Formats: sequence, structure tokens, C-alpha cells
Amino acid sequence: MMQLHHELERLWLPLADALDRAGATAARAGLHAWGAAARAAQGRPPIDFIAGPATAHELVSDGRLARLLRYRARGAARPTPILIVASLINRYYVLDLLPELSVIDKLCAAGFEVYVLDWKAPGAGGPRLRFADYVDGAIAEAADYCARASKPIVLGYCMGGMLAALFAARHPERLRALCLLGTPIDFHASGPLASFTDRRRFDADLLIDALGNMPPAMMQSGFKLLSPSDALFKLIHLWLDAGDEARLRHVVAVESWLEDNVAFPGGVYREYIGRLYQDNALIAGRLLVGGEPIELARLTAPLCNVVALNDRICAPPASRALMDRVGTPPADRELVEFDTGHIGLTTSRRAHAELWPRLIKWMEARA
Repeated sequence: MMQLHHELERLWLPLADALDRAGATAARAGLHAWGAAARAAQGRPPIDFIAGPATAHELVSDGRLARLLRYRARGAARPTPILIVASLINRYYVLDLLPELSVIDKLCAAGFEVYVLDWKAPGAGGPRLRFADYVDGAIAEAADYCARASKPIVLGYCMGGMLAALFAARHPERLRALCLLGTPIDFHASGPLASFTDRRRFDADLLIDALGNMPPAMMQSGFKLLSPSDALFKLIHLWLDAGDEARLRHVVAVESWLEDNVAFPGGVYREYIGRLYQDNALIAGRLLVGGEPIELARLTAPLCNVVALNDRICAPPASRALMDRVGTPPADRELVEFDTGHIGLTTSRRAHAELWPRLIKWMEARA
């Protein structure tokens, strides 16, 4: 029976990944169509199609779990590169959303070579993947590639920030500094998602036994439950604001990105929900990666921890908890709190005007 189950996973999971890609393409096309209809009703032409990453980049390596992309520095390159680790399920280009709203482009303009792990859909191998495959595998390999020039500054966002923190604790000698955005560490303090995944009402093992990997649509349904009316209001505002081309481009870009996800690797999902959300093992020092406990005190790199004060996905206390547990000297730990939501850290105009110049100065000082 188990052999039959594995054979079904081998056949079904790559097909599920293809269906996810098709769904993301359809959602992007639908948003553009809705926006075009709203513009036409006002006698205006449609906006140009927004197809994903906004800035030119190149593929430097193609690994089992991720593609490593390089964004070239503009002007004289700094010796220290930046390695971006995004969430496993949300595509990295939320940091390269539009030409006028691209975190990566700002980093390149400051002279940084930027490398990005573009996570692949997990496919049939997803149920057997673990944190170690990412922390000791893909992230470590990318950091070593960057280190051909110099040890990188690692920039982690959301779940990618948690993976980056694990990497920094396991391999402190392989990075120069660590900057985290909206990163959960104390998962019992992370807000509504901690309640949604309470072991008394949620069985992650049963779900992955049945599905193999966690489908993006099911993941997104959980996030949408945080504010059920948002989808309707966004469509209404998209229609009402269609006369403002810049605003319409922003809404279509963000909403298209929100629908463009990859499946959560089943084996990692078991660890993520069971060991982190349900057991809170990371903050308690009981999380094993590669058979060894993660000791946050071994994270000794200069640290900038950015907290979104209106974050419903990672409540501020979940991120703040890191500050007193790392081994970084107190003088080189910085907590930055910014009045925005989780996605606003990288997509809001105010964050680009006020937050990112400050973070870039912090990184320049460590480069």
C-alpha cells in the first residue's frame, strides 16, 4: 500500500505543480483583464502587462531546490554581495515588484551585487525534504558561491528569514551580517496563525499524508482568513482607482504576486507546523536540523531585525523574541520597527522612501 502511495505521489505532485503555475498565470491575466475593463470604462488605455520580476538578472546556477539568480551592481561594485532568502512558498520577486518599487534595484544602485534563491516547486521529492536540505544544502551552497568574492550579507524575508536565521546559527562563519524582515522566531507569539495551527484543531501530518505537499491554494486560504473581506474590497478599489495608473499598476502587481506561489514541500511543512507552530521548538532550543539542535546563541553575525508593527502574519512579539537570544554583541544588534504590514515592508511606497534607505546604510556599514 505504501509503495502505491509513493507511486501516486510521483505521478501526481509534478502535475499539481504544473496546475499551480497555470492557476497563477490565469490569476495574473484575470487581474489585468479586470483592470483593463475598469480603465476602458473611463476611456483610458490598459496598463502594460506586469509579468513578474522587474529588473534584468541572470541565472548563475540551477540546483535541485532553487535557481541562484544574480542582479548586477550598478556602477562600481562593493566587495560584499547580498544573498536574499525568501519564503519557500511566496516568490522572491516581491523584492523586485515594479521598476519604481524594487528593493533589489535599490540595492544594486547602492553598488551591491545581489544574489537570490528562486525556490523551485518541490514536486515528487517534496514529502521527503527537511529543513536541513535548505539550511545546510541550498542556502549554504549559495553562500559559498557568493563567497568567491566575499562572505555575503544575508537578507531573509518571512519564512525565508527564519531559514536564514537557522543558517546563521548553524554556519556563523559563512556570512558577514544578517538582516531579517518580518521573521517569526517565537511561533506561539505569532498571532492568529498560531491559533489556526493549534494541535487540538489542526493535524499537519494527516494533511501531508493525504496530499504529499501543501497546495498553494490551501496555504493562501489560511492567509485570506485573516481578513476575509479583503479580496472583495481590493477588486472594488481596483475598479474605483483605475484612473490612477500608478496605483493600478501597484495593485495588479501585488495581487498577481500573491497568487503566484509554489507548493510547500510536504516534509518541511510537517516540521514547520509541528515543531515550530505547535511545539515552539526553535525558541525553546529543541529544534533539530541535520540531527543537531539549533542554538540561537551561535548566531553571532551583526544583526538587523526589522519588525512590521501591523503584521498579521508574523506579529511583532514573534520577531522581537530573537533579540535577547542571539550571540551577536549588543552593540551590533539593531531592532527596526516600522509602521506597516507584512507585505508593506517591501511593497509600500513609504517603506521605499523611509525604511530602505536606512537598511541600505546599515548594510553599507557592514560591507
